[in-house]
Parts: sequence; structure tokens; C-alpha cells
Amino acid sequence: MTFTSSTRYLYKKNKVQLNSKYFFAPINAGLADSKGNPTPELVSFHSKRSGRGIGVNYIGNVSITKDYVTNDTTLYVSEDMSGWKSMTAMIEEAGSLPGVQVACYKSKYTLIRKWKNKDDDQYIKFAIEETDALTLPQINTLINQFVDSSVALIKLGFKVIQIHAGHGYFLSTFTSALFNKRTDEYGKDRSLILKRIFEGIREKAGTDDYILDLRISFYERSLEENTDIKISLLDGLVKHGALDMISQTNGLYNLSKKLMYPHRTFGQGFMTPPILDLAAQYPSVLWNSCGNIWDIEEIEKNKLPDNLTFSIGRSLLADEDFVLKSITNQKDQIRRCTFCNKCHYYSMGLPHIACGVNENLF
Repeated sequence: MTFTSSTRYLYKKNKVQLNSKYFFAPINAGLADSKGNPTPELVSFHSKRSGRGIGVNYIGNVSITKDYVTNDTTLYVSEDMSGWKSMTAMIEEAGSLPGVQVACYKSKYTLIRKWKNKDDDQYIKFAIEETDALTLPQINTLINQFVDSSVALIKLGFKVIQIHAGHGYFLSTFTSALFNKRTDEYGKDRSLILKRIFEGIREKAGTDDYILDLRISFYERSLEENTDIKISLLDGLVKHGALDMISQTNGLYNLSKKLMYPHRTFGQGFMTPPILDLAAQYPSVLWNSCGNIWDIEEIEKNKLPDNLTFSIGRSLLADEDFVLKSITNQKDQIRRCTFCNKCHYYSMGLPHIACGVNENLF
């Protein structure tokens, strides 16, 4: 397929118009100030990845409160977020939809820096006990904080609200059969906490002028996992009817980063086939696939349903014009990711995100 500047994608969900199926993936860049607000560097980082053929530009890992950040340079929702509206306006004016990933890391287990945990069983036992120990009032408080934070972000102009239930974060432990061994209603229905968050957001913010998105780890420990339980959970969420999009991710941060940051040997777009099947099975919601997307022309060789989209991380870090060059037949001019791993700044002991081939990352 030959791409031209006239290549278009138009998909409308609620009152929100998507103009590209290619998104800038949610990334915690480590560029927040001491009050949890975006620094000028973060604004520049997202400015460079707005427009340029990118449908949604996600601000990654925004904690529901200061209490549940992953590190000292993590963004969080606070009473004074006056500086945020200029960012959403900038992204939208450039031609992308401003998206935001709403997150919560509620654990006393310090995020590991190493690529793999030396004691999987110890961590799993720890996470099971933490998940089981939460009282119903504590859970209800967290649900309300997710709802209130999401509504506040909608009011700031974000058009895509992604609830983060992947990578072993708080909501991930509740939706995962590996961690959630509770015997109450939240154990019998591991999606219940999500349903109540979605219902709360819809009740307070309405339904029409934003897209409600869920990010969830499809594979948690291995690509050989049986995903029947996970698909059953997603089936229930789709039938529940409150969400508009499901964004696939993989892996659990405190076990192994192999699936979160897949090696090049996994191949180009290796998650497209299973997510393509789900997009065909559930056409009422948008599906978003990620993982080693470095050749858009290869993706477009196949006829894809309109409800299948793609999140791109490393390729857009290495070259902010990756999508634009791909769709305007400038493939040979793309600055390619070399898998140097500097973008995994926390694991590398760096203060913020970096890139080995793009010195002007922000």
C-alpha cells in the first residue's frame, strides 16, 4: 500500500471524532514538578507529538492523588491544576485528541528497578495479602477518588480518559486472578471495582463528550498464558456498556518487564492478531493494540476494522514524525528506535525519560 498525505481515518465515538488510528502511548516521562503539575519540558514533550498524524496524545500515569504516585516526578490530580488546561488546548489545536491515563499505585512494595524480580512467589504472596486486606470503606474511597479525578480531568479538556488497570497497579491487582483471592463481591466479580468507577464517571460527567478507556494487561507473565479468564472479564465489561474503548498492554512491573517493554525479537506488531480477533468479536467498542509497532505500512497491508487502533511508544520517542513520515511515503527518513532502553529511565536509574537516538526528546 502506498501512503499519501490524503490517507484518512474517521471514527466517531459519542461526540468525539478520531482522525487517526495511531496514538501516542501513555508514558510516565518523569517530568512533573513538586506539586504534580507538568513541567515546561513535559509540555514540550507532548507538543512535539501532537498533530503529526497522531489521533490521541496520552499524558501518562497521572495519579488520582499525591498519596499514590509511583515516584517523586509523577503527575497527580490536585486542587490547583490551572496549568493543565493550556496543555489540553495545545494538543487539540495541533490536531490530536488530548488523552490522559488515570492511575493509582497503592502498595507498600517498592517498584523494582531491575528487569526481573528475584522472588516471584514472595511478591505474589505480598500482593495477594495487600489486596485481601483492603476494607470495603477503603475500596469505596478509592473508587470515589478515581471518579472525582477523572471528572476533574474531563473538565480540563481531556477527551480520552484511560483508567489504568495494567502492570500490577492497584486496579490491576483487583482484576487479576493471580492476585485477587477475595471471597466478597470484589472477589466474585473481579471487574466490579471497574464497573463502579465507570458508572460513577458517567453519572457525574455525562456520556457524550469524552471517550472512556480501560488499559489492562492482556498477558501478565507469558505470551503462552491461557487468556480465557481475561477474555471473560472483558466480555462482561463490554456487555456492562459503560466503557468505550479497551487498550491492551502486557506485563506486571514487579515481576518482569519483559512483556511491558518487549524485545525486538517479539516481532513487529506481535499483539495485533489477538486484539484484531477481539475487535471483530466486539464491534461496539474501540480496541487499542500496542507492542513493537515500527512499520505502519506492514499493519495497513491487511484490511482492519475501523474499531481497531494502535498505541505507539518507542517509535514516537525516537522520531516524533514517525506516523507522519509513514503515511506520507517518507519511510526511509524515519529515525529508528535502537532498543537502547534509555526510555525505561526508572530502571536505568535516570531522573527522567531519555532516548539514545533523539537528543531533542523534549
